[in-house]
Amino acid sequence: MSTLLSALPGIAVSFSQVIEDNVDEAVSGVKGELVVKIFGEDPDVLQRLADQVASVLQGVPGAKDVSAERLAGQPQVQIAIDRAALSRVGLSVADVEEVIETALGGAVASRVLEGERSFDLVVKMNPGSVLDVDGVRRIPILGPSGEKLTLGSVADVAVKPGFARIYREDNSRRIAVKLSVRGRDLGSLVADGSARVAKAVPLPPGYTLEWSGAFENAQRAQRRLMVIVPITMVAIFFLLFATFDSTKLALLVLLNVPFAAVGGIWAIALAGLPLSVSAMVGFVALLGVSVMNAVLLVQRIADLRREGKTLMDAVSEGATSRFRPVLMTALMAELGLLPAALSTAVGAETQRPFAIVIIGGLVTATLLTLVVLPVLYGTFETERPEY
Repeated sequence: MSTLLSALPGIAVSFSQVIEDNVDEAVSGVKGELVVKIFGEDPDVLQRLADQVASVLQGVPGAKDVSAERLAGQPQVQIAIDRAALSRVGLSVADVEEVIETALGGAVASRVLEGERSFDLVVKMNPGSVLDVDGVRRIPILGPSGEKLTLGSVADVAVKPGFARIYREDNSRRIAVKLSVRGRDLGSLVADGSARVAKAVPLPPGYTLEWSGAFENAQRAQRRLMVIVPITMVAIFFLLFATFDSTKLALLVLLNVPFAAVGGIWAIALAGLPLSVSAMVGFVALLGVSVMNAVLLVQRIADLRREGKTLMDAVSEGATSRFRPVLMTALMAELGLLPAALSTAVGAETQRPFAIVIIGGLVTATLLTLVVLPVLYGTFETERPEY
């Protein structure tokens, strides 16, 4: 579609979906996946800065469909009152503005009563009389002594390019540069793009620039995860401590977490996917599954120790008896998420990172649970517990 539409001159193309489009607009106020907002007072300066930013971002790898909003370029009939001419005929600016308002927009001259209802009676020029610039120039104006004048004799009337729209946000005028991200993670693109823009586009005093859109959502999610993940780890540790009544065994189970994380990182690297918010949520889910498998094994070994088994016999029998449950639990999650990991349909950009992280992490976490964890158990629990 991009190749075909590029043959049409003068258009800016961006690709999105209906729900995504509405979400982007709700987040940033602009229908774009990633948005650079520039705030200031002069619309001409804003347009110039936006064009410069768009030119810089077009050279950033991964930035596609880059386009700046167009504020100017709308033909307008602009009326500039000649104050010197007004002083010669004895009229004020307010007198001429009142005539212009009445002729083009209409003014309330009286009220019409129909029973208990009343309506404004609006007077204005016949629309057919002001269809062109000459018609606007011929709008009649009465002088102080009743002499007949025209608008063209006391004002300059011409068609000039004006502003089609003016956006305001946080009590300031703003313009936006929209772009899409393809083939690159959002965080590195924003870091690269912001560095290039800061170097190539100096902002005048009173003008500010900020990134918004999906980047804003990603930052918000990362801040929340930075709080949630440590709290979750601490909560899991205390639950494990309450289960085994041993700090060493609780730490032994938590060893699954880094091994699972390594597998998830390798998986998304091999798949060529960025570390997105969806992938980070996958790491949170992976943490729970890997810890559960480790608990199955460690709990069985601890039960065998209570029954009077020696350390070596308990580890050997526990690892053998829990081989099938741990393997089946991991395979169930991996095979269940395999269709999502291989999907290329609509929504795959969210499903694939989540599924691939869990599948890759469970591979290394399962190997640790079945092979490394029994070996380390003897190091963490060398003495026979007293019950």
